[in-house]
Amino acid sequence: MKDLPRILVVDDEEALRELIVGRLNRKGWKADGVGTAGEALARLGTAIYSVAIFDLKLPDGDGLELLHQARERQPDLEVVILTGHGTIATAIEAMKIGAYDYLTKPVNLAELEVVLEKAADRRALVVHNEGLRLASRGTVTATIVGRSEAIRRMLDVVHRVAPTEVPVLILGESGTGKELVARTIHRESRRQDGPFIAVNSAAIPENLMESELFGHVRGAFTGATTARAGLVEAAEGGTLFLDEIGEMDLALQAKLLRFLETGEYRRVGDNRQRVADVRMVAATNRNLLREVEAGRFRQDLYYRLNVVQVLVPPLRERREDIPLLVEHFLRLKGAAPDALTPRAMATLMAYSFPGNVRELFNLLERGLLLSGNRPVEPEDIFVEQLSEASDPTLLPLAEVEKRHIRRVLEATGWNRTEAARVLGISVRNLYRKLEQYGWQPSHH
Repeated sequence: MKDLPRILVVDDEEALRELIVGRLNRKGWKADGVGTAGEALARLGTAIYSVAIFDLKLPDGDGLELLHQARERQPDLEVVILTGHGTIATAIEAMKIGAYDYLTKPVNLAELEVVLEKAADRRALVVHNEGLRLASRGTVTATIVGRSEAIRRMLDVVHRVAPTEVPVLILGESGTGKELVARTIHRESRRQDGPFIAVNSAAIPENLMESELFGHVRGAFTGATTARAGLVEAAEGGTLFLDEIGEMDLALQAKLLRFLETGEYRRVGDNRQRVADVRMVAATNRNLLREVEAGRFRQDLYYRLNVVQVLVPPLRERREDIPLLVEHFLRLKGAAPDALTPRAMATLMAYSFPGNVRELFNLLERGLLLSGNRPVEPEDIFVEQLSEASDPTLLPLAEVEKRHIRRVLEATGWNRTEAARVLGISVRNLYRKLEQYGWQPSHH
C-alpha cells in the first residue's frame, strides 16, 4: 500500500480547522492542524508535507508571506489558499507566486478533497522526478546539444562509463546541465528501464534530508505518524542522482558512504537493515577537494564517489555551441529559426554567461517575450546589461554575476525561492551570495 500524502491545515478558525482535519483523517489522509503562521513554519521544519492549506488572514501574518516562507523551507510543497469573497484578488495573486489553487469560504469539503488529491499527485511527480519540474520550466533539454571539442571530450567519457556500474561524480558550474549528463548516463546504462530518481541535496532542509533519502518508520520523529519509503527505495534497480552533494552534512555523508559500500541502509528510527540495488551518480558545483581539506566533506566518501569524473564545460568554453543551442531552444519553443537578428546572435556570442546554458535559455525566453512578433534584438535579451556596459565582455565575471543576481532579485520582488530557481542555484547558496555582497534578506 502506498504512503498517503501528508496535509497541513493552517486556519485560526478552530471549528473549521478541526472540521477539515477530522474529515481528511477519516478519509485516510494524514492531516495536522495549526492556527498561526508561526506554528505552521515550526511544523514545516520538523515534517515533510505534500500539501498545505493556508487561510489568507492569520493572527500573526498573511497567507502570502507564509507561502513565501513555506516554499523556502520545502520548495516542493503545494499550497491551496482559503479565502473570503473580499480577498479573492489576493488569492489570485498567491497563485501567480506559486500557490496551486484557491477556494472560497464557506469551503465545500468534497471540492477541497478533489483539489488536494490533484495537488498531492502533482507534488508526487515533482519529488520522484526532479527533472520533470525543470523540464516543465524549459531549463533543461532532452539531449546534450553541441559539437565543440569540449562537449565531444565529455561525451566520450559519458559513453565509456555509462554501461558500467561504477559511481560517477559530475563536476560543473551551476546551469551547465549536470542533471542532463546524469540522465544520459542512466539512459545508456543497463538500468535504462529502471527509475531515474533525482534529489537536490540543497533543496531539502538538513534535518529532513536523511528521512527523504532513506525513509522513516512511524514515530521516528515528531509528526512521523506513518512509515514512509525513501528515495533510495524508489530508485531500486535504477539510478539515484544526488545533485549538489557538497551541501550534504557530515553525519549523513557517513550513512551515504555505508550505503555506497554495502548497499545497506536503515530507515530513520528503524533497527532493521534494508538493501537496495542502486547505481549512484552525484554532482556538485563546488571544489570537493577543497571541501575535504576544510573538513566539510568526508575524504573517504569523496574517493568512493570519485571513481570516474565527468567535467561539464561552462558555456564560455564552448562558445561555438551557442548557435546550436539557440537553434535547439527556438525549435522547442516553436519559434522561427531566424527569430534572432544577426546583431542579437553576435551579442550572445560575446557574452560570458556566468549562468551557463540555463542563463542562455532564460535570456532567450525573455527575448522572445519582449520582442513580440518582430525579430529579437540585443535590447530584448539583455535589457539592463547593455545600458550598464556596451560590451558585456569588459566586465569582470564576479561583477556580471553580482549584477545579474541583483537584477533577478528585483524582477522577482526579492522572493529568494523564485530568484534561486531562475538563477539555477539553491536558496542556501543565494543566501551566501546575499551575505557576501552585504545585502540583507530584507533589503528591497
